[in-house]
Amino acid sequence: MAVSKQHDERSEAGIPGPRRQCAGCAIRDSADLLVRVVLGPREARLDSEPSACLAVDLADSRFGRGSHVHASTACVQRALRGGFSKVFKCKVEGSLESFSTQMTEAAERRIDGLLAGARRAKQAIAGADVVRAAYRDGSAVLLVVACDAAAASKLPEVHDAVGLGRAVVFGNKQRLGAIFGRDEVAVCAVLHEGVAKAIGSARSMALPFAGARSEAWWSSEDR
Repeated sequence: MAVSKQHDERSEAGIPGPRRQCAGCAIRDSADLLVRVVLGPREARLDSEPSACLAVDLADSRFGRGSHVHASTACVQRALRGGFSKVFKCKVEGSLESFSTQMTEAAERRIDGLLAGARRAKQAIAGADVVRAAYRDGSAVLLVVACDAAAASKLPEVHDAVGLGRAVVFGNKQRLGAIFGRDEVAVCAVLHEGVAKAIGSARSMALPFAGARSEAWWSSEDR
């Protein structure tokens, strides 16, 4: 699965996870509440010291030294002014705009991967009828609705899930369809608690950086 069994077991046992220091505000917090960033290749420039660019690592999949920052524009701006350079002990270049773009794109890739992994493990199902049945019997932990699925958004189960905070808008019908091997998917359901939590985390971390992105799923209000 996309979410480690060890992480789930620690959470269920009430064991606190690792804590990291934010490169922006310098406050130590749970690693689950911070965005991990790593360095890209360093570039040598004439009459200046080599500098490196940042790469967002939402999946915590890259080896090597990383830094952490709260998912807020204020903390990222402070970290870009010197916090990241202090952690990595080298000159780090970046802007809030480029960081925001990386965050939203990384969140999209992360959610794509989580849904695909859940589908392979039979922990995600698609189609209005099976999703509605899974929601009614309690096996559906999270509903994922395509932003262009007007009919699906009006289903009573989806409306109820939105009110309970158990539904999110992501992508469009073609994007969800590609994950499930179909032409289009309007709504799907995640049956795994850990995957549902990871999807919600990736989405909530990216929202502060969504800015002027046109994709409807980045709206903070699920419809």
